[in-house]
Amino acid sequence: MSEAWYEVGKWSIDANISPLLDKVLTEFTSRIDDELFQMLSQEAICILDYATGTSTIRIIGIQCQPHAKHDLMHNVYILVFRQEMEKLSPKAALGEVAHQFAHLVLRLQHGMDTENIPSGQEMADALAIDWGFKEEIEANTAEWEQLESEGIINLKKRDGDTRPAKRKKEKS
Repeated sequence: MSEAWYEVGKWSIDANISPLLDKVLTEFTSRIDDELFQMLSQEAICILDYATGTSTIRIIGIQCQPHAKHDLMHNVYILVFRQEMEKLSPKAALGEVAHQFAHLVLRLQHGMDTENIPSGQEMADALAIDWGFKEEIEANTAEWEQLESEGIINLKKRDGDTRPAKRKKEKS
């Protein structure tokens, strides 16, 4: 796990990736255990920066040319990080990265699209905490909620979350 994160397996990156995302991806790959690192390095993962409105994971099925007559498809997993991530502290941004990779691992290991089920956010957070990112997940949650209370973001849009967005308290 001494490699730079952008040299991992079949991962590709957005050439304009932000310095913050670059830094936290490096920290993420240096802190995960060897088994998880090896599993993720076998997947084709494309990491993009500056999504509008939400961080998310998407899958693209690509037909494999040598097997074209056999209809074999390979998946490319696309992790897209929302542009407001730049407003987070490095600790909270690392929590966002761990959270998104947890969604991916839940999909890979259990076939679960946790971005689109009611308990999916909690499942991803729990897995990231299991990996040792408890403080980062807590910082991530607190900072997103702070940004929402300031009217900067809408948490309902985060990760395809199905929970209703919290309403700002109106002054009477």
